[in-house]
Amino acid sequence: MKNDARTRHHGRMLSNFAPGNYRSLIVPGRPFSDGIVADAGFDLVRAVLYRPLPLYEGLDAARRHVEQAGRPVTALAGFELRIPEPLTAEGFEAFNAPYVARMRQLGLSTDEGLVTTRTNVAPTVSGVAEPSLYAFTYTVPTTAGRGTAYRLSGATETRSDGTTAERLRSIVEALEARLAELGTGWDAATAITVYGVACDLDRETLDRFGAGAVRGLRWYPSLPPIVDVGYEIDAHSVGSELTL
Repeated sequence: MKNDARTRHHGRMLSNFAPGNYRSLIVPGRPFSDGIVADAGFDLVRAVLYRPLPLYEGLDAARRHVEQAGRPVTALAGFELRIPEPLTAEGFEAFNAPYVARMRQLGLSTDEGLVTTRTNVAPTVSGVAEPSLYAFTYTVPTTAGRGTAYRLSGATETRSDGTTAERLRSIVEALEARLAELGTGWDAATAITVYGVACDLDRETLDRFGAGAVRGLRWYPSLPPIVDVGYEIDAHSVGSELTL
């Protein structure tokens, strides 16, 4: 299935994924996209599983949910995963292989790569014994005119030195570039989530979030999926959230 790749930036391409009614920042060769933005006339729903399900059981549940909601499986735009502990680089590659195969089976890919976003973290609290699906996001038609609906994949720090605040700021700067490519910004966010053993954002960084921080700045005690990385941040702008 061919996409209309409209722009490219640092290897990313903003492509139209017509079967899902969204555009995706595809990164060729990666197991997820950097972000998605819903098409005009569509909004996003974020569904959180009250109890995380084993990963592939959870993906099947997500498929059934969107179909029961009258949407095609290709409306699925993002997944939030939880794993028991961070992985080595080799372990992360092995984890991704069957995941990529499942995304392709669900039709959530194009010739350029996978279209769905992903946040994948290891909670530092108990409750996750195996790779699990925690939440998923999908597109729905709307006439509300709420504004731009989007979801960013989790991003990790681009620097390993400096203070916690400086490392977190490096993530914010990277995500700002993605938001610009999606044609939106922090002000549209309905939630911004920080993943790490601490959430030490300085005033300069908080001010950059604008109205997005007023609607919700969350801290989730956890670690990124690869060892020796300390922090991750994602964000979304959705019209509704529900618990299944």
